[in-house]
Amino acid sequence: MAKNVGPFVAGLVIGLIVMGVAVWTLMPGMMITVHESKLGFEETVSAINGSAIERGWTVPKIYDIQTSLKKAGHEDMTRVKILSICQPDHAYSILKDDTNKKVTAIMPCRIGVYETADGRVFISEMNMGLMSKMFGGTIAEVMGGVAEEEKEMLRDIIQE
Repeated sequence: MAKNVGPFVAGLVIGLIVMGVAVWTLMPGMMITVHESKLGFEETVSAINGSAIERGWTVPKIYDIQTSLKKAGHEDMTRVKILSICQPDHAYSILKDDTNKKVTAIMPCRIGVYETADGRVFISEMNMGLMSKMFGGTIAEVMGGVAEEEKEMLRDIIQE
């Protein structure tokens, strides 16, 4: 029996190392989703803004990253804007419980719109569906719904 313990432990350690490397390598690509837009840059920003408001979300801020960086003395670059979007009922459902307030670091939701050097326009967002599974409880329930709502918000804007 003692002879079988060594290979088992070695296999377990190797398995854990392989799993750790796989998670470390794959997680960044899984945490962010990127879609190409059917529209031009400003049209994409406007369409996301309108789609969010149409579905009962608020858009408290649209950050113009390109302009901010240019004002800070950096060379001009392609356009980048980030829309902060919030659905007050969802936010309240999560934040009314003090133990859930830790997720304020990722609130409100953000959707990035950026233009590449070749003129293509992309939309990036956190993978809320995956994120929701990591928390459990009310956070998982609400964020899972947010993932579906964001998908619907972008349905007519992204290329399939």
